[in-house]
Amino acid sequence: MNSNRLSLGSVLNGQGLFTTRELVIIGLFSAAAKASSLMLALVGGGMNPATLILKSAVHSALLVVLLAKTPRTGALTLSNIIGILLSFLLMGQHVISLPAIVAATLLVETAAWLGGGLEHKPWLAIPMVAASELLVRFVNVGVAYLGVREQPGLMVMVVAVSAFSYLGILLGLVLGRRMTKELRHAGLIQD
Repeated sequence: MNSNRLSLGSVLNGQGLFTTRELVIIGLFSAAAKASSLMLALVGGGMNPATLILKSAVHSALLVVLLAKTPRTGALTLSNIIGILLSFLLMGQHVISLPAIVAATLLVETAAWLGGGLEHKPWLAIPMVAASELLVRFVNVGVAYLGVREQPGLMVMVVAVSAFSYLGILLGLVLGRRMTKELRHAGLIQD
């Protein structure tokens, strides 16, 4: 049976879409991304532009490496769900945007799957992370608008924070590509 296919029989036999090793890798990368973001925010003195760019760069670089290490449809969505749950447990944030973020990530993963999927086109990892994070930023701006719609002047700060954050995401895509190349060279990521 092909391990990339999920059927009722495979689920009943204890086989799923991901292997146990892949689930552990996704969990570790999600936890590392969240822990590094929290640590960078604390060490960097809070939410200033430099810290925001740096923590977003580390987060997206780890996502690119995760997708290179676990090139499966659903890995990005599962990673985002774990990250959101960790944010909720550690800091009490992102719960309200969980459904929209999951929907945005699923949309990106569906588009990548229709385009051939990560299994066959590993170069899709970078556009997937870029598109997913862009959609997540739009969702966050929309959720923030619901909270501050009585004072629309506050949206300037929300948009600025999202813009700096996405600038860090773009920097992280370059870093993630380089990290993936080095990890492939070291033999830690196989094609």
